[in-house]
Amino acid sequence: MSARLTEEVVRSLSTTKSYARGVELYKERAIFDTVRQGDQLLGKCEGSSAPFYELSAVIDEGGVRSAECTCPYEYGGLCKHLVALLLTFIHDAEDFIERRPVTELLEGLTREELVDLVVKLVELEPDLYNRVELAAMTSRTDREEGRPVDNAKSQEKGRQRQTAVDELVYRRQVKSILRSLSGYRMSEAYWMMGGMVEDLRQVQKAAYEFLASGDAESANTILVILLTEVADSIGDFDDSDGMLGDFVGEVGEVLAEVILSLDLQAKERKALQKRLEPVVDDLVSYGIDKAAVIIAALEGGWEFEVWVDEDGGWGDDLTEAKLNVLERQERVDEFLELCQARGEYRRYTLKLLEIGRLEEAMLAALNQLDNAPDAQVVAERLRELGEVHKAIAVGERGLSLAGYQYALGTWLGPLEESMGRTEEALHAYRAAFNSRPSLELYQTLQRLSGSDWENIKTELVALLKNSAFVNDLADIYLYEQEWDAAIALVKPDTRDYCLAEKVAEAVLVHRPEWVIQVCKAQSDALIAKKQSKYYAAAATWLRRMKKAFSVLERQQDWNDYLRDLKYQYARRPALQAELKKL
Repeated sequence: MSARLTEEVVRSLSTTKSYARGVELYKERAIFDTVRQGDQLLGKCEGSSAPFYELSAVIDEGGVRSAECTCPYEYGGLCKHLVALLLTFIHDAEDFIERRPVTELLEGLTREELVDLVVKLVELEPDLYNRVELAAMTSRTDREEGRPVDNAKSQEKGRQRQTAVDELVYRRQVKSILRSLSGYRMSEAYWMMGGMVEDLRQVQKAAYEFLASGDAESANTILVILLTEVADSIGDFDDSDGMLGDFVGEVGEVLAEVILSLDLQAKERKALQKRLEPVVDDLVSYGIDKAAVIIAALEGGWEFEVWVDEDGGWGDDLTEAKLNVLERQERVDEFLELCQARGEYRRYTLKLLEIGRLEEAMLAALNQLDNAPDAQVVAERLRELGEVHKAIAVGERGLSLAGYQYALGTWLGPLEESMGRTEEALHAYRAAFNSRPSLELYQTLQRLSGSDWENIKTELVALLKNSAFVNDLADIYLYEQEWDAAIALVKPDTRDYCLAEKVAEAVLVHRPEWVIQVCKAQSDALIAKKQSKYYAAAATWLRRMKKAFSVLERQQDWNDYLRDLKYQYARRPALQAELKKL
């Protein structure tokens, strides 16, 4: 359990808004039914769109390892309910009912008592039978290199499916999905593409389930039907957003994996290639280059060599498919060898962790990972395994690598902070800020930097001035109450209405004269469009202008301006209706 979980750590994991609301919920004692079981905290929180939300958080020596809430929050960081749960634990830990770990509950029971307990549980909850069966089967297996072999999978590989899938059924299903948008104009169908692609993805999912169960032949049948039917119809759709093209690329990658899993004779391979080549050529002509991996799998199979492009880079379109096949078939040594040969160091390291070869995994993580996102994936896995210090080491290594560092920095910063490593936390948050600035990160850096803040502040603002993050710079200027600096970011001809609105609202009582000018410019521009749909927005700007006149105690000037506006646009009834509300 974490002894370093503090309000500041929780604040670092949340947005300013979520944290403030979480504090309110904590003070209102909205958290109830709190339980602690080892490192897991459970509880409920009163909800606005449900009677209550279910909460779960796992804590360790690095703070909060993971946290989940059943609310629909999706804006980044902890939701307000989780903030309230963690604050409740920090301040009122005695309110959490202690549950003993399962191992302690079962300790001392004889074999007969354990068997009797499991039998009674299955009788009470029949759905537990399948889980018990699988767990029992796994427990009986021999372990190879520290990892159990799944007998169920092994038996599945050797089993031949006796019932062939019904091609006609799948062909009808795919045709029906593709015809679901017929009758709509192309412009209308454009907005419905996502739903159609999702329906097609369910067919792909069925194929992958066959593949995962060891039945590559059925998977091949379904995917070939899916690919050919979509290729025949792809020209009928407006795929400007590339949703359908991306999906077909995914189908191609899975089909390549299927082909590598099939034990095809030369004649069968040639027949399948003859059938699919024109389909793939057609898809490539539509810019779906990933489909070409299918032919690579048919022509070269496992012997397919790497290719080198004109820039000297190398690649192997089949690497991902090969690795998936090897992993599914539990051919660990071959999997690791191919990862090393093709530079797939993230998968290599994760596999080593999976089979318990921790020291080898650490060597690979610290010496072979070459980008920040991969380092974060490995670091997160290490933390899940309870190796917090090793997770930190890999995370810190990731900050020296190429790639987008925002996610890694915001993950590592709270971890470092909870361990009392302030300098390292500053470095992590700074890396995150450099990738994606925000007011929240700015405030976190201010909180941690102490006497160095003025120097760091100057560097952060200089970075933002030379970037495209104008809105974030405005947030910081407004937070620092540098009103004129924020105003200077709003150009006279700006089309960034959100920026203009944010600054105008914040400086209204401080720079009312400027607010009147910007409100006039914005409302005039909206009215000039001569479309009623813009008049409500124009009225919002005018309402803000009215407030600015009030701050200046110039009510008569506002009345005169509004009277002239009504007279000028007397022949626009929709606008008049909005002006009357002012």
